[in-house]
Amino acid sequence: MNRWLIYLLEDNDDDVYLIKSTLSKYNGRHQFRLKSFDNVESLKQATLQCSPDILLMDLNLPESTGLNTLIIVKHFVACTPIIVLTGNSEDGIGEKTIQLGAQDYIPKHELTTSLLTRTIVFSKERFELQRNLENMVVMDKLTMLNNRGSFDSELHRYVQDAIRYNTQFGLLFIDLDNFKLVNDELGHQAGDQLLKSVAAKLKMFRRTSDFVARYGGDEFVIIAPHVSNKEQLAKLTQHKYTLLADNYCIEGVNNQIHEVNLELSIGAVLFPEDGEDETQLLNNADATMYQAKETGKPYKVMN
Repeated sequence: MNRWLIYLLEDNDDDVYLIKSTLSKYNGRHQFRLKSFDNVESLKQATLQCSPDILLMDLNLPESTGLNTLIIVKHFVACTPIIVLTGNSEDGIGEKTIQLGAQDYIPKHELTTSLLTRTIVFSKERFELQRNLENMVVMDKLTMLNNRGSFDSELHRYVQDAIRYNTQFGLLFIDLDNFKLVNDELGHQAGDQLLKSVAAKLKMFRRTSDFVARYGGDEFVIIAPHVSNKEQLAKLTQHKYTLLADNYCIEGVNNQIHEVNLELSIGAVLFPEDGEDETQLLNNADATMYQAKETGKPYKVMN
């Protein structure tokens, strides 16, 4: 039996009782545990401790009314499907809630056990399907890192936020030096294994705040927030080089085992010092990486 935790945002005690009573009549393959909250702040604190499987919510609360409540709540429950339950009879309100990010909408006067439980189940399934499709769009299928398109969007967001809040962040551009040799001598299957091994290290040993992506081919990029000067950037770059420049055991043609001593080059830049926008910053990171490669250095921080 599937056990789902449901949070309910509702300040009316009679409506809380109604929804609890409605769910208690369900006798199916799911088990629902309901916790209610009468204000946005208490709900927010609860989600920081434990995220629910589903959020049911009213739009009209003492501190917020109408669609604005949905906007506020959506920001801290972005990974949870939301179902709006309301007595608001305004024309088109249901369509508006869905346009603003809710999975579904039920007028309270239409509430029944079958309708509510069916809506919960379908909303959860739709939400998971949507997230899986989104991941397929933004993920690199081979390495399961973020892909080039996802990186471009994220870099743009980081630049805009840094301008707005007057902050800095680092950008590392990583290129595997002897990857072509691995492909040519051991085959593309071995090359793919090497890329996946490097990606696994990047995921496993990244800082929580870092954004890691496969830029293309044998190139990777890291957006590193909370880096405010070149000294911090140099330490981070050295750490990433030490982590990745290692011996990798991979399988070649005819099931032969090979040990690859991987070398790489890293170019590191700091926003906004090394670029006023994402294009300039990325170009300078790429150029700095090639400067390191040409001079025989493993990594270089832009002067």
